[in-house]
Amino acid sequence: MLKYGVYFIILILSCCGYSTHSILPSNLKTIAIPVVGNATIKPGLGDMLTSQLIDDFTQDRNLKVTPIDKANIVLNCAIKNFERSPQSYNADQTVIAYRIILTAGVVATDNIKSASLWEGDISSWITYDAASETEDIGVDRAIKKLSQDILRKTLTAW
Repeated sequence: MLKYGVYFIILILSCCGYSTHSILPSNLKTIAIPVVGNATIKPGLGDMLTSQLIDDFTQDRNLKVTPIDKANIVLNCAIKNFERSPQSYNADQTVIAYRIILTAGVVATDNIKSASLWEGDISSWITYDAASETEDIGVDRAIKKLSQDILRKTLTAW
């Protein structure tokens, strides 16, 4: 009886697993990433996010980045909001950390079915140390985080 109990536990545990692979349908293999729009007063954010998305999708390898006419998925994005605000102060009331919040509107379209895979706003934020990092470094980190959030949502939320 104990023997069968051990086999049962092994069987159950062998069914559990974790995968980093996409759960997109198998017919969706390519993605196009047009230039990201920027509706904020902070210049360059759209270009930064475009480059970061291309880099992240290329490194991820679940979807191959291609031109729009060859893509199964088209990922249209526009940065809607950029916020930089003090996060914490020292005893002299000097800002020691800032928070950057980025919000992007995203529409991922299945070109094969001409239907939306998902759409919505994604917000990401980071905090950076004002003494050791510049605003540009903080913005770069926020762009990377936003890109990763968009990648994750695209691969899992269809």
